[in-house]
Amino acid sequence: MSTKINFSIKNISRVPISKKMIFELADMLLIAINKNSINANIIFTDDAELRKLNAKFRDKDQFTDILTFPFDASMNFPNHSNLIDSHNGDIYIAINRTLNQSKEKNISHSLELKHLILHGILHLFKYDHVGEDDELLNIEESILGNNIH
Repeated sequence: MSTKINFSIKNISRVPISKKMIFELADMLLIAINKNSINANIIFTDDAELRKLNAKFRDKDQFTDILTFPFDASMNFPNHSNLIDSHNGDIYIAINRTLNQSKEKNISHSLELKHLILHGILHLFKYDHVGEDDELLNIEESILGNNIH
């Protein structure tokens, strides 16, 4: 299967992962979930920005590592794309929080970022956490290994 991946990536210079790696990771994931394309924005930002977005759009005034906003014309979510008709959504990742989480898990910062990028893409495709047998987590682990959780 041939995949079509279109990402707009903001603040990539602030993280230890390349655009090439993000595209390769997305390609592996699309093949694994039998999808052929994605068009999304990935925004690497600070903890404070994610907390503001979490409070505004989810009514949760707390820090988080990632927020995913699947595009839906009826929703009032932030959207940075000019390609609305084919846009899956936006993924926001908090850089400092991911660095701290990688230290807590004793894994590299780049592995934690890869995990969250996969996580965000899966949420854009409507995967969610359901019970003990969490398909979302199983897919992430099938690509990155089981040391990410």
